[in-house]
Parts: sequence; structure tokens; C-alpha cells
Amino acid sequence: MMDSITTKLNDEALVPHISEAHLLMDACLLAGEILMANGSEITRVEDVILRIGRAAGIEKLQVYALLNAITVSFPTQGLTQMRTIPPRIQTMDMEKIVAVNDLTRKFTAHQMSLVELHDCLSQIDRTIPTFPVWLQILGATSVSVSLMVMLTKSAAPINLFLTAITSCLAYTIYLMIRNRFNMRYFALFVASVLISLMMLVSSHLFKSPFDPDIVIVGAVMPFVPGVALTNAVREIMAGNFISGQGRIIEALLSAASVGLGIALLSFFY
Repeated sequence: MMDSITTKLNDEALVPHISEAHLLMDACLLAGEILMANGSEITRVEDVILRIGRAAGIEKLQVYALLNAITVSFPTQGLTQMRTIPPRIQTMDMEKIVAVNDLTRKFTAHQMSLVELHDCLSQIDRTIPTFPVWLQILGATSVSVSLMVMLTKSAAPINLFLTAITSCLAYTIYLMIRNRFNMRYFALFVASVLISLMMLVSSHLFKSPFDPDIVIVGAVMPFVPGVALTNAVREIMAGNFISGQGRIIEALLSAASVGLGIALLSFFY
């Protein structure tokens, strides 16, 4: 058995191309890993890898992607590799997804070489850093206040002020726990408990037009798993039932963590 494998790998027809084939394989897996780690759907991952392989002249390329692993096979070259996706913290970075798509278009249009594609993919995490924590908190606070006004039609200054303060503190706690301990669902629960606790205290300090329900509606908006649910439905409609069910479970766990945290103290105000 070992002799047959050795003979296949040492075949004279494969030797001139083995280095380039491995580089292409790594580029395909790297592109898929970046997409999956930043919230892309399975269909996009498979499409990008197929486009890269076809542009490089790979015939009968096979790709199978799941939430935690990607398998790519070049049957003609006798190469098959699998890459596991590191534990995700359920974040969405559209800038990195767009960057991979742009590189794929340039490669398929033969505007860049395979080596350039691989180098650019390797540098995406360094050239596209995540937003600073203060900007993430500011964005979450802005979303909370604007959606609170939009959904409840309330513009009372006390509700606006408490929504901003509550969202800011809750999202800060959420980021601290998630980034330090990589415990997203526990972070959501703690942040929601903090929101409920602040409303309990505020209900004894402020009177009408203060409304704790209105403030809660705005404060929990950054934690609503809308993207996860949307991607789950898209996965199922595309026929990726395993990944779709996985995303639905993630979304339900997120929603349950938020709901349990809010309900824990809501009976006291």
C-alpha cells in the first residue's frame, strides 16, 4: 500500500506541479477559513473556492464546508486537505469578506498571480484590523438609541439618556467577558442581567415618562441575533441543512441567554 502511494506522489507528471498545487490548495483553504471565521455563509465559501480552483485550471475540484471545517480535493492532482475553523465568537466582519471576494475576482480575471493571491490572503488579518473597543461600544450605543426611537416612537429625554447609558455599560461588559474568556453566551447573559438590574434601580428613581420596557427594547438591540437567523435561513434554503441547523441553534442560544437575563429581575419592577 505504501509503495503505491509513494509511486503516485513521485509520478513524473505531478512533480513539476506539486509545489504550485499545494500553494493553490493552501490559498483555497485560507480563503475559506477567512470567510467562515468572519460570518460568511457556506454557499459563498464553496463558490469562492470553486472559482479560485477553476481559474487555476483545476478540473473536477471538490469542496465540502461545514461550520467548523473545510475539505478541498483536487482529484486530478491526487491532493485532499482539510482545515478546521478555529472556535468562532459569532462576529461578522464584512470588510474581510469583501476583501476575499475582491481578491477572488482579480485572480479569476488573471489580474494577479497565485503567489500574489496567497500573500494577500495571508495578510488580510493584519491589513484589516478589527475596530477598536471604544468604537464598537459607540456603534452599539448609537444602534440602541436609534432603534429604540424607531420601534417605540418614544423620544422622551429620560428614556434616550438611560438607553444610551445602559447600552454602553452592557456592551462594555459583554465585550470584556467575550474577548477575555471567549464565553459568548455567558457574556450575553451577564450583559442582559446588567440591563435588567439597571432598570430595577431606575424604576425606583424615576417616574413617568420613564418606561423600563422602552429602554430595554433599545438596550438589547446590539445583542439580537438577527444576522445568525438570516444566515441560518439562507443555509437551509440553499440545501446546507447541517450548517443551517447549527446556525439556528447558535441564534436560539443567544436569544435564550438575552431573554433569561432580562427576565431574571423583570418581576421586581
